Amino acid sequence: MLSKRLDSLVKYVDKKDIVIDVGCDHALLDVYLVKEGILDSIIVSDIHEGALKQGIDNIKKNKLSKQIDARLGNGLEVIRITDKVNTLLISGMGTTTILDILNNEYINHLDKLIIQSNNDHDELRKEVVKLGYKIVAEEYLQDNFKNYINIIFEKGEAKYTKDELRFGPFLLKDKEYLQFELDKIAKIRTFIPTNKISLKFKLLKDELKLKKYLKKA
Repeated sequence: MLSKRLDSLVKYVDKKDIVIDVGCDHALLDVYLVKEGILDSIIVSDIHEGALKQGIDNIKKNKLSKQIDARLGNGLEVIRITDKVNTLLISGMGTTTILDILNNEYINHLDKLIIQSNNDHDELRKEVVKLGYKIVAEEYLQDNFKNYINIIFEKGEAKYTKDELRFGPFLLKDKEYLQFELDKIAKIRTFIPTNKISLKFKLLKDELKLKKYLKKA
């Protein structure tokens, strides 16, 4: 059984997608996608040999070695042109690492990016949009007392406001997410020294914006 975090990614995968899961860890999601018939096959990779071995063990245990191709290597570098991969799946990494992975010429062959980043979602949006993608879906969720955000990009162009890039064009209509951000600001404010006037002013501006969007949501 998948965790809520991993299960939340399943609905974004289509039968037509030719997927690589980078940083596959135990390959739990990949085994599920194939066993449930959502995908006929998938390529999985990890830069860490130990993590990949755990994934391979799980793949073998489920007798899916022919359908799930496990490769040791750094991000998109494991892809061969003959693979015709058109979809990238990444979860459980920070934005800096994700952007490093996307800094690869194979990016031109990817039609869809399914990303669950641990942090800096505003930076992720800004940089991926610059690469020629648009945001087609977003999702905020909690699992085991941790917060996660899924962002799905597809090839294409779209214009976004600063607020949309900062908080997410879809998440600005999500009451639960907006309240989460407001609660986060309230917690941060309690730790700010009294002399940090500019930071307090910035948080106040964000709070007013979020409250405005919360009323509309």
